[in-house]
Amino acid sequence: MSYDIRFGVKVEGMDYIAVIDRPEYDSPTYNLRDMFVACMDWDYEQGKWYELIEVYPKILHGLLELHSDPKKYRQYEPSNGWGTVDSAKKVLSSITKRVDEIQIGDTWNTIPLEHLWIRW
Repeated sequence: MSYDIRFGVKVEGMDYIAVIDRPEYDSPTYNLRDMFVACMDWDYEQGKWYELIEVYPKILHGLLELHSDPKKYRQYEPSNGWGTVDSAKKVLSSITKRVDEIQIGDTWNTIPLEHLWIRW
């Protein structure tokens, strides 16, 4: 099983978030959950939408943690090899890269961070 990480925007006048994009590594294994929770210090819920402006600092913090102290997070690597510190770094890096591209405007109009949502 894996996550389906998606970016979205809230549809004006409706209680609906439209999926607009996804990061390159959008389906990480559930085996990374404990590592993500630990490094980001964020106990997120699967399938729930979060305002990106609220959680983006947590994602950046998690990426910094994984880069600066990978040994600390190796304890969360499962014995079956599905989910490593390196794969967690790829997932979080792909999120930050895609957010940067969306904000700069690579294939469509720029979308400010405060209008973006993320779902795990």
